[in-house]
Amino acid sequence: MKKTRQRQRRAQDKILQVFRQAQHPLLPEEVMTLLRRRRAQLPDLEEQLQELIRAGELVALEGGRYGLTAAMNLVVGRISVHPDGFAFVTPEEAPDRTDIFINPGNLKEAWHGDKVVVRLEPKGRRGKKEGRVIRVVERRRRRLVGLLQETGGRYFVTPEDEHLLFDVVIPAEKSLAEAVGLMVVTEIVEYPTARLNPVGRVVEVLGPPEDPAVQVKVVILKYELPHEFPAAVLAEARQVPQEVSAEVRQGRLDLTSIPFITIDPLQARDFDDGVALIKKPGGGSILYVAIADVGQAVPPGSELDREAEKRGTSVYFPQAVVPMLPPELSTGFCSLNPGVDRLAVVVILHFNRHGQRTGMEFARAVIHSQARLTYDEVEQMLQGERRARRGRRELVQMLTRMAELCHLLRERRRQRGSLLLSIPEAEVLLDERGIPYHVRRLDHLLSHQIIEEFMIAANEAVAEFLGDPCIYRVHDVPDADKLTVFRQFLAKMGLILPKEVERDPKALVNFLDSIQDLPIAFMIQVMLLRSLKQARYSAQNVGHYGLASECYTHFTSPIRRYPDLLVHRLLINRLEGKGVTEQEALRLEEQARELTARERVAVEAEREMLARMQARCLAEHIGEIFHGVIVGVTPFGFFVALDEIFAEGLVRLVDLPEDYFLFQESHLRLKGKRTGKTFQIGDRVTVRVARVDLRRRHISLQLVAEGKDEEKGKREEG
Repeated sequence: MKKTRQRQRRAQDKILQVFRQAQHPLLPEEVMTLLRRRRAQLPDLEEQLQELIRAGELVALEGGRYGLTAAMNLVVGRISVHPDGFAFVTPEEAPDRTDIFINPGNLKEAWHGDKVVVRLEPKGRRGKKEGRVIRVVERRRRRLVGLLQETGGRYFVTPEDEHLLFDVVIPAEKSLAEAVGLMVVTEIVEYPTARLNPVGRVVEVLGPPEDPAVQVKVVILKYELPHEFPAAVLAEARQVPQEVSAEVRQGRLDLTSIPFITIDPLQARDFDDGVALIKKPGGGSILYVAIADVGQAVPPGSELDREAEKRGTSVYFPQAVVPMLPPELSTGFCSLNPGVDRLAVVVILHFNRHGQRTGMEFARAVIHSQARLTYDEVEQMLQGERRARRGRRELVQMLTRMAELCHLLRERRRQRGSLLLSIPEAEVLLDERGIPYHVRRLDHLLSHQIIEEFMIAANEAVAEFLGDPCIYRVHDVPDADKLTVFRQFLAKMGLILPKEVERDPKALVNFLDSIQDLPIAFMIQVMLLRSLKQARYSAQNVGHYGLASECYTHFTSPIRRYPDLLVHRLLINRLEGKGVTEQEALRLEEQARELTARERVAVEAEREMLARMQARCLAEHIGEIFHGVIVGVTPFGFFVALDEIFAEGLVRLVDLPEDYFLFQESHLRLKGKRTGKTFQIGDRVTVRVARVDLRRRHISLQLVAEGKDEEKGKREEG
């Protein structure tokens, strides 16, 4: 199969070379002549030409001729459509891969995610590239999920994905009447044209949109997450033994006497990492970071391996997980469960009493986790709670030493310019029916920091040891335009961002230290995150700006991240004295790009599910009163982060009572024309939940006047 593809590629390269040498469009017969092929081979050539069109390297022209895409001011790429109608195309082959803007009128029949051919316009907006879609090369979406509706006897599905701008027409069927108002899966029969909506047929009825189980299915289908393991993958997983045999132990370091523990969220079911700390004379310490040896159970090229690479990452929802590996591995043989021997790849780091690393070792080992702890348990022990500490003297001593090392490592990172952002996370609490009844704020506790620092230390050590080739976790320096917007945002609040932050993260750390006591410090950190570039995977080491790290990788979560598994294999190869072929090294960059894309899809899916759960939770509190802080001000209203439930809602300008409010962009505030009252970021407000749109995850709030209205609301709650 591989050799066949190579032959096909060589034949296509010869055809492309003919077009390059001709320097003008050609008829198929002309191509035949230049290739010196017999006329009987014309059908084969036409098939190859169509393949090159589908690949975006050729384009069909009027009169039966074909031309090189690149030579005709044409670009091939994936289109991303904004809900407001405009779009961007990311070129596949352009050297700078700069996105091309597409006006709504120039979309033609393209749909979000399609592969398209774009003709570049002579002049773009503000010097940016702009173009128009001239052909759809490949349709990405075959199915979609949406709400089935009916008007005047006509059925249609409104896509759940807001990037899909057309309702899908469904030919009338008697059986559809009972499904109106339910979420359905639709198969596309006819794609949209410039004037006609797409046509589809309902292939599955999911259920009511407010059902939590349906919500999970909707998000999985919307983001096209692989969620069912093929039979061959499950068969391989069942063949993996659940115990560590004597044969597998051979050649491994026996670390079962080391007091490893795992520290994870309460809901965690798979345990990638275990840690232990041994005190050394003179105040130094030895840190052991044991990571599940997934490579032992998932050999390269196996069905398990191919499926894991296809998924790229596990996806975590409040109600469920879409795992990268089957449960037999993710919560079984590969998971560092307490009380059983497990296989691990261990990073052994030596530190002096100042937290400076003085040595590092790596080994495949057998370990035995002594305890499965949660972040809350560890926090209670570190805070001195007697009940949590009872009968755990040695464990408490080790955790205390871990906390001391954590502080040293964290301070060393701060001094080198690492961004120590403390952004709280949301934890969704579900009842027995899977319905969210509360979303609580999870702050960045010391117990979280311990694991964070130890994992960063292990990742840096592995990256430094491996060098090239490797899949690095990189974070580019900030984009100048985005930093300018962030700087303007700060200026409106009377704050000045140093110019040096563009190249030196230390300047940014010093700025964050200077504003940490301000009430709006949290919002500034959130805005800063939005201004920075996203971290990504790459075979080229460009460093990690956010961590101020010259060399960083992801090694510590191979159960749930495929890049980590690749790094494990590279490390084990190095330990065993094996090399990496040139072809394998070249493939790493392609894998890094693909895995970054899959990670970002997973992150978007997780964010959307959280937003759905927040909306579902607040839908149970219509009319109730909450307190919060303004975190965003716009010309159409302001956003409020609630105290009692970790969620945000919008107070619309049209719902503000007693005055007309104008948006003052220079101060990022709304000001009343008559009263002079202002609403700006950081202000405390009292609000009532007015409306919740579950499908669009919109939470509408109303301002509650101080005094009588608030007291009335509290009495009604009681």
